[in-house]
Amino acid sequence: TETKRFFVTPPLGATWMDVTVRDGRDPGDDVSTRLYVLHTVQLIPHAAYRDNAQQKYLSLLPSQTSVHSIAVEPGITCEIDISRFWSATGATSADVTIEFRGIMPTPQSVSMTGGDSFALVRVMSLLKDEVCNPSLKLTSWKTPIRPKAEGVVTPLGERDIQPWNKKGTYQLVLTYEFTQDDKGSFTPRAPPLQEVLYESTYESQLILAYDGDKKYLGYCDAYAKSITAPKGTVVLQMQVRHDDPSMLEKLKDMTLWIERKLDKEVSLTAYSTREDLLVGGKQTMKKRTLRQGSCTSVFFSEPTASKIPSSCKPGDILNGSCTFASGEASLPGDGKRPGGFPFTFIVGPKMDKPSSDTNEAPEPKDERTAEERVLDAVRDTKVANLEKLTKEEKEAGKFGSMYTALESEYPAHIPLLMANLKYLDGLDNREENLSKVIEAADKVIAEVPDDQLALHFGKKHDKDNPEKVKKNKEMEKKKTNLIEALVRKALALANSGGDDAREKFDQTLEDLKSWVDIDSNGKYLALALERDCRAGKYGLALKRINKLLTKNGKDTGGVKPLTKADLLQRRADILLKLGYSALRNRDKAMRF
Repeated sequence: TETKRFFVTPPLGATWMDVTVRDGRDPGDDVSTRLYVLHTVQLIPHAAYRDNAQQKYLSLLPSQTSVHSIAVEPGITCEIDISRFWSATGATSADVTIEFRGIMPTPQSVSMTGGDSFALVRVMSLLKDEVCNPSLKLTSWKTPIRPKAEGVVTPLGERDIQPWNKKGTYQLVLTYEFTQDDKGSFTPRAPPLQEVLYESTYESQLILAYDGDKKYLGYCDAYAKSITAPKGTVVLQMQVRHDDPSMLEKLKDMTLWIERKLDKEVSLTAYSTREDLLVGGKQTMKKRTLRQGSCTSVFFSEPTASKIPSSCKPGDILNGSCTFASGEASLPGDGKRPGGFPFTFIVGPKMDKPSSDTNEAPEPKDERTAEERVLDAVRDTKVANLEKLTKEEKEAGKFGSMYTALESEYPAHIPLLMANLKYLDGLDNREENLSKVIEAADKVIAEVPDDQLALHFGKKHDKDNPEKVKKNKEMEKKKTNLIEALVRKALALANSGGDDAREKFDQTLEDLKSWVDIDSNGKYLALALERDCRAGKYGLALKRINKLLTKNGKDTGGVKPLTKADLLQRRADILLKLGYSALRNRDKAMRF
């Protein structure tokens, strides 16, 4: 197949060229299609040829015309090749026309920092009159991460010794970790090392991606590629090799960039003057004709905070592209530079959300006498110091003796009773002291007037009344203590044996449901799972566990938070009870 090669130099001011290919056959002689190949390339210093090469396949009927717009760099020779596809048969002729066009921006790579309010770009048309209609869209988001720890350079084995000079090879292994908020893809980028192969200063580099359970997700090497990851923790291990350890020492704290596509593109508005931009409204830049040799200014506005992804942190980068020609459908080709010009936005600091307590009512006057205030302060200090005892002091029996003395002095003080409940519930030998935990919880429950709580929270309260605000805070504390005591009692009963404990567990759960919804609140998931399993509702329990595993158990707080490992173990136990041993074994195997 004959190939026609042309060499042209784009003139100053050209940013793209329209290549028109017309099939030269006569429609009266032939009606079949011909497949042509159009290939263009510019060799840009320090850039891979593929970054500035285009290859297009054109299927044309006789006398049919096809126009393609291709980005070019002015002043650098461009090779344009056209040929008939290897499998196409019959005589073929084609006419090729090249037209250089362009609107030249200054600067060509535009950047903006959060707080700048705008980015100024001056554009000019040097070749011909062009229709100017600026457009800018942000399409991707990059966030930087540092290694979890400084990398260590180590020598590799005997198989990595170079046979021609007996020189060994060294490696640097760096570990990175970040959180994937939702299931999706990301691209790890190491700018000093990637996008070069044979010209690379280093021997090789490799990035392996794993999830929080060490399951392999994907890799990338000299060329960045997208990796799909589930929601949760993602761990990246990067290996760099070189025969000179000092070269690897330079990369021991290298920053890695995690790039993601934006769920929704962010468009920035263009204005013709600074005044129009500051005023805003409908005074945006209108489409206009840019005469040959003339220049105009374009002001791109800063994206509003609501358009920036909520997960972005100060210093993150949003990337996109901007075009300046109109790109109308009536024009041949694209009518603008394909791919546009790069644009970078550096995310600035976020505004702190106003506190919800700014309009709190003032504290009411303390009606206690001076003696009462002193005695209450002494009591609160004693309880606070009791809770601050070290583990060694508690193991030495200091807590028990001090609590007994304080209980005789303040038998109905709820914070003191709660301190004892938490102490007993947190003992290493808790299983041997379940009866004491239940007894301590009953003491707290007995001191909290649940009927008064129900009456209090059954109606709205004036938030501007200091006395009512103070009383509401006191009742909130009592409600919190009552709920925690019921939860700890229910957990202790769940670990106890016998029908009596089972009945008390069900009754305690009913009392707790009067105050909280244990089915929707992750803080009480352990109790909901216990209830479902006791009732034989294993399918419902599995559904709850699978839902919580999507967030790695982060929703399970409260008295007994469940980690991801706890949830996986509970799922394995339920699968075993159901007799699904194959699923259980597969579930355990997939954790590592």
